[in-house]
Amino acid sequence: MSPKSKQHLESREMIQQVDRFVDGLSKAANTKLRIPRGFNRMCICGMGGSAMSGDIIADALLTAWDVPIQVVRSTGIPNWVDENTLVVASSYSGNTKETIMMYDQAKEKGCMIVVITAGGELRDKCMRDGNKLIEVPGNIQPRSAIGYTIGYLANIVETTGGPKVKSEIRRIIPALRRFRGNIWTRNPDSLAKDVAERIYGTVPAIYAAGSLSAAAVRWKNQINENAKMIAFNGEILGMNHNEIIGWSECVQRSKCRPVFLCEEEASDAVMSLMQESVDVLTSAGQDPEVITVSGRTALERSLKGVMLGDYVSLFLAKMNGVDPMDIGPIITFKQRLAMLLGRKKPERPKENKKV
Repeated sequence: MSPKSKQHLESREMIQQVDRFVDGLSKAANTKLRIPRGFNRMCICGMGGSAMSGDIIADALLTAWDVPIQVVRSTGIPNWVDENTLVVASSYSGNTKETIMMYDQAKEKGCMIVVITAGGELRDKCMRDGNKLIEVPGNIQPRSAIGYTIGYLANIVETTGGPKVKSEIRRIIPALRRFRGNIWTRNPDSLAKDVAERIYGTVPAIYAAGSLSAAAVRWKNQINENAKMIAFNGEILGMNHNEIIGWSECVQRSKCRPVFLCEEEASDAVMSLMQESVDVLTSAGQDPEVITVSGRTALERSLKGVMLGDYVSLFLAKMNGVDPMDIGPIITFKQRLAMLLGRKKPERPKENKKV
């Protein structure tokens, strides 16, 4: 088999994994869980796609739940985490060193712990300690497991007495399946393809607000990993105070493309701020891409935003002639990180300047 044909098959596999996002979401939301109540805060510990699911749920529940949710990407949990905190440790491989370290600290503090994983050291620790284990299917890319992890987090929230986000996911599954058909290759006027063509060859900066903030981060991550492109993300409500100067004055701005994700149901204030930003950038010679995402609820809009970005990244991968399955640099980094964290006294980065 030639390298080119092998790449084609691997790309098809990634497409199939992205296609199954809605299936994983549905399965997780329909799984019956038994998790004790009695916590007043939630801490979701993870890295990469495992943490992204927490961002999406936190965005959707920002004004709907009186239990604070914080997503932590670190090697240590916040000091406020205690025995009244539900800690969800999420790592697809189960071998993410940072997440394992946070799990160990949560155990020491006597927290309620739920683990979401496909296996590895984290699964072994969870079973040995007698904590609640939720297993996701193996043999897929970690970032493709996001449907399962979003669904299970929604399930945890509703099962423990929170807003009925699990029920909401079950209700909107048919709408998400229709949306998938409209934005992907089955539609000759695919929105995902159109957006990819407009940002191809640029450094896209994805801006959003409200329930689409996490979706903008997902866009950036997927374009990085699948399309092997540099991309950035930001908040619409923040870029007006600083980044708008760079877009207007920087001589390198022609290499970049601003992309705005907007909720159809956004407040008048947010809509006005976004329109002003678009007008300023347009007058400065930019050509902003503005995408309006509709949906009955914040969670539906967030999930649609995630899906659209995933397919845009696959079209970009095809245009760039790269294999979206290849994550060699990440694997190398994780191997080096594991060795580094295993040392008693890690080496410090070489200093270019010291202040």
